[in-house]
Amino acid sequence: MGAYARASEDKALRANAADWRETGEQVAQQFRDMDELAPMLGVTITRRYNDNNTPASDPRIVRNGFESMLVDLENGTIRGILFYHSDRLVRQEYDAARLNRLFQLNPQYLGRAVVGGTDLSAQEGRSMLTIQATMGGMEVYSTKRRVARKNKGLAERGHMHGAPRPFGWAEDRQTLHDTEAEVLRQAIIAIPSGLTVGEIRKQWIELGYTPTRNKKKSGTQSLQHSTVESRLVSPRVCGYRTYLPQAERSGAKRPWMPDFVVYEAGKPVMGDWEAVVSPEEWQACVATIEERKQARKEVRAVHTTSAKYLLSGIARCGKCSFPLMSNQYAKGTTSYERYGYRYACLTTLGGCGGVTRVDPLMDDLVEKAFLLEVRRSLGMAAKDEDVDETEHDVRLAEIGQEIEEVNERRRAKRISMGTALDMIEELEAERDELNRQRRKLFAVRVRRQNASSSLLEGWKECTISQKKTWLRESVRAVMVHPAGRGKKFDPSLIEVVWAEDEQ
Repeated sequence: MGAYARASEDKALRANAADWRETGEQVAQQFRDMDELAPMLGVTITRRYNDNNTPASDPRIVRNGFESMLVDLENGTIRGILFYHSDRLVRQEYDAARLNRLFQLNPQYLGRAVVGGTDLSAQEGRSMLTIQATMGGMEVYSTKRRVARKNKGLAERGHMHGAPRPFGWAEDRQTLHDTEAEVLRQAIIAIPSGLTVGEIRKQWIELGYTPTRNKKKSGTQSLQHSTVESRLVSPRVCGYRTYLPQAERSGAKRPWMPDFVVYEAGKPVMGDWEAVVSPEEWQACVATIEERKQARKEVRAVHTTSAKYLLSGIARCGKCSFPLMSNQYAKGTTSYERYGYRYACLTTLGGCGGVTRVDPLMDDLVEKAFLLEVRRSLGMAAKDEDVDETEHDVRLAEIGQEIEEVNERRRAKRISMGTALDMIEELEAERDELNRQRRKLFAVRVRRQNASSSLLEGWKECTISQKKTWLRESVRAVMVHPAGRGKKFDPSLIEVVWAEDEQ
């Protein structure tokens, strides 16, 4: 005889470590009740099936204990089961049908509940199991619908609902953490300046930060790249409220939270907690990360995350204009010992092979030219008039009003629900695209504002990826003209094409 026990969430022991699925007071009590029932029925429990901390109402979740029990019933390893109550055994009609089939094929099997009176050896008991599973599924669905409506209402009013402590906030989830908030702020404002998510991850690991949520695994778990990125792009950091529908939450892909900001009258709803950064700083960070993601999707030869060499992709062959790539000299050679690497127009990638130049000398030359240009520009008036991040604000406000007008027409039954949804989805798509463009404009402005004397003072401490980001703001390309074999490095053959020269 088998004994099956299950609990959706063992709250009493969920904070315990490695054996969080195997132990739990709720399932232990269910097994004790079944141990008391077994002698009364004249049977002996030989196998136990434990699905602690495992919901039965989600069709995407596989219950290993339940599946093992079905296999053992199928092959005759056990000749019946005891369970505490039908809702511990099944919560879906599909699972009830699978179990009923086995008991129909094996009338000698015994299947009894401790409470509730369910008897699977009788047709009436199997019918009752199906009915209880159906009603249980309806109850779960109704509860989820009510909770979703409540959470969305809280989001629209700017309030929080229950969740673990987010990185950057204290235990009350409203006031900022003494140290984490500043670490998070510095990372967010550094992204538009060229720092990558991977570099921030390394910094945080060196500082000793680990995931704040780790129920399923014991011990120290290293920060994942996706975890760091989700912290940086979370609208929460600038005070924006979000609402993530359960359908999106349960998806295989990690949701892009900037797309789930809650709006009212075309404006983001602000939460009732302290913000880490301003909305402008957050938008600049998100826009920069979105640009980098898009660059990777397009599989460009050069993108902002290529951070090993300063001018790879920026430098171009003066003979065929093909991007120069960096490669190492052969180890053991004098050139390797002296320089390490070089820029070359590689024929294997489609270049002409007519230009090769020593990397460190070129890097130093271009860096000096760039810093001289920065010093010169500091004495000039800032040219921000071409960056107007508010250019979409009027249309965004109009979209919010139009969505409300559509809802009013639907409530007045002047248009159907389907027509209303079509119109609202079209407006929401336009709003999302305008917000993405708005974030890009903020990123440009933030990068320009940061190009000040502080850049000159901290240039040596910048990472390669940060330096490349600054260079790309001012340098269109670095043209490297042929010099001939054996000739010394000639700075006059290096031509810096400034971005402003194309205007």
